[in-house]
Amino acid sequence: MSRTLIFLLFSFFTITFVFGQKQIHGVVKIENASAEGIHVLNLVTEKATITNEKGEFLLEVKEDDLLVFSAVHLNYWRKSISENDIKNAFIEVIMTTKEQKLEEVVVTEYTKINAKELGIIDYEPKKYTPAERRLRTAEKFKWYSPLLIPLGGMSVDGLINQISGRTNQLKKEVEIEKKELWLKELNDWHENEFYVNQLSIPEENINGFKVFVVYDDEFINYLNSNDTINGSLCLSKLAKEFLTYLNSDE
Repeated sequence: MSRTLIFLLFSFFTITFVFGQKQIHGVVKIENASAEGIHVLNLVTEKATITNEKGEFLLEVKEDDLLVFSAVHLNYWRKSISENDIKNAFIEVIMTTKEQKLEEVVVTEYTKINAKELGIIDYEPKKYTPAERRLRTAEKFKWYSPLLIPLGGMSVDGLINQISGRTNQLKKEVEIEKKELWLKELNDWHENEFYVNQLSIPEENINGFKVFVVYDDEFINYLNSNDTINGSLCLSKLAKEFLTYLNSDE
């Protein structure tokens, strides 16, 4: 898919998104901990808010938006907005506190032992993100899979995911998570001054430019290999295209 088509699709969905927004009331609950001051970020719109002393918040969302909940004392949590959430105009999120870390940790030479080093397998096992692991569980489904549940051949979660259609939603989460991880890696490459001074990107459009470049396959290859030299050259080329789009909109 060409970048021009991607940009046009992005513009179309942006217009659709603006008219599909709805303010939703949410509440975060935590057992034996305060729910005040939790950051709530809509990854799609990049709008954010903070919970009050009761754990409540208000935020504009639409269906399939992904909300991220974070606080220093809590485990990271995400919530995908469903059709029912929009109808009810309300969501409830249960978060958990982080486990207390030991003040002193002893590291031994055995900490990096894995299946390959033990000789169980002869290849490097693939590492999966949380969303990818949930998707793999949902996709392990055959016509005979329900018959294997009593024997442990299939999880009940996998069956429920297939029946409810949640697999498609999980696939969306995987793609969103990839973009999220790439954006985090990109943030470590350069400060905002680089985009403004070297690439002539207006400061208010820096985040939009970052979203634009993570859709470019060539740049993602440089990003995954941490090739900052060729990656920066690619950013310079993409910046010219991005600025052309901005000027054409004006």
